[in-house]
Amino acid sequence: MPPSERRRGLVWLIAGRAVISTLLLGSGVLIQLNSPGALPVGAYYFLIGLTFFFTALYAAALPKADQWPWQADVQLSADTIIVSGFIIVTGGITSYFSLLYVLPIIAAGSLMRRRGALTVATFSVLLYVALVLLQYQGHFDGAGPWIVAPPALPPARVALYLVGINAFSFLAVGALSGSLAERLRAARARLDRASTEIANLQAFNQDIINSLTSGLLTTDINGRILSLN
Repeated sequence: MPPSERRRGLVWLIAGRAVISTLLLGSGVLIQLNSPGALPVGAYYFLIGLTFFFTALYAAALPKADQWPWQADVQLSADTIIVSGFIIVTGGITSYFSLLYVLPIIAAGSLMRRRGALTVATFSVLLYVALVLLQYQGHFDGAGPWIVAPPALPPARVALYLVGINAFSFLAVGALSGSLAERLRAARARLDRASTEIANLQAFNQDIINSLTSGLLTTDINGRILSLN
């Protein structure tokens, strides 16, 4: 990826992360006001604060985007891990926050093409499967106010179905977002080539006109002069 395009992509990634974190913060406040105890306040706001902290670090490192091309990999990996944290503290297999995995996958598609999107999607699947296994093995029991434990876990067959659906969705979004990003990038490259060819053709025509020994004047249908050598 060209340096200017990489930096522009990181700017959009940082800005989008800040907006989503703010929305999650506002949503958490509303949920807490309407349904006290529905969220683990300490863990939820800790994760949001951690996201804002990392966002500030990423913004500070932005001038080094060209010297540190691995910034996108670090940011997207950290985002995926933090999303896993949100899922763990809000119910694990029963959490609605599993959809948040889609956001870093789409961002990876726009920044790192199809391969990057599929890599982040695979990482998301592995983390999601791992946290569900840990939940069913009882590793999250006794976490107290840091985790909202569901009254009862779904049967294993239901859990397997949910994990399969989510895993397929993550990989499908990765493939689709990566493919769309590559097509958009190819279309932009074709447009740039066409613009360059048109500019070269205009310059060539102007050189021909300027090299004429006789005068050449062009007008529009209203008789207004358009060019004169």
